[in-house]
Amino acid sequence: MKYPAQSDIWRLDRIVGTKPIANSGGQSRVLARFQQVFPLALFPDELIVEELRIIWIQKNGPWTNNVISIMATDIACVNASTGPFFGHVHIQSLTGGPEILIEQLLRKDAFKIRSLVEGIALAAREGLKIEHGSLEAERENLLKAGGLKLA
Repeated sequence: MKYPAQSDIWRLDRIVGTKPIANSGGQSRVLARFQQVFPLALFPDELIVEELRIIWIQKNGPWTNNVISIMATDIACVNASTGPFFGHVHIQSLTGGPEILIEQLLRKDAFKIRSLVEGIALAAREGLKIEHGSLEAERENLLKAGGLKLA
């Protein structure tokens, strides 16, 4: 797999050679939404996976939110860890900027988040055009692209 350097030539090549991933309206479509388990978290955080970015909405209390967003091209790695019932996901940024660490997720959601985020990161890094007529088909393609094949 190629990991290009952040040089001026690379940036120019990426700007000139890439194709838009968003739909014709210019907006990034939401692929999935995930929330922490309510009884464990009094104010459950929300994670939104879009075509072009990951958005983490931290709810610190009533009517107080902290929103962190990482673009798909800036995702360095995605770690998912689970126990028997719950799990957590850690998404790191290439730029050393914000990190997303969301805990107290359902086990199946943690693995689904990891696969989706890995899929959009691969698509963005390779400059693939993932626009599809059906959002469900696009979601399944990204899950397959980011999924692991365990022996």
